[in-house]
Amino acid sequence: MLKKDKERYIKLLLKEKDRICKNLGHSREMLTKGEKGIPTHIADHGTDEFEKGLEINLSDGELKTINNIREALEKIDNGTFGICDGCGKPISKSRLDILPYANFCITCQNEKEKSGE
Repeated sequence: MLKKDKERYIKLLLKEKDRICKNLGHSREMLTKGEKGIPTHIADHGTDEFEKGLEINLSDGELKTINNIREALEKIDNGTFGICDGCGKPISKSRLDILPYANFCITCQNEKEKSGE
């Protein structure tokens, strides 16, 4: 991979990491601000709990993405960035442009999804 491509992917990865960290900070603020008030109806309580659960789930997914970003940055350092973890072939540049922390080429990703992993 060319040096300019590596630098571009590093910038993309760090930009995505910053975006997620800002979102996580916002989500945690929303969760730790305290109760919205005592719900007057049991359905309101259920909605509040659903929204809190949704925020937590989004945070878990975003934390997983941050770990994938860290892994991608390590791969750039050790020269294995852009290589599929499944088949060992290069991941297409168009895929990496959209998802720079992709671990699998599109073929292996599809197979992984079909098998339920």
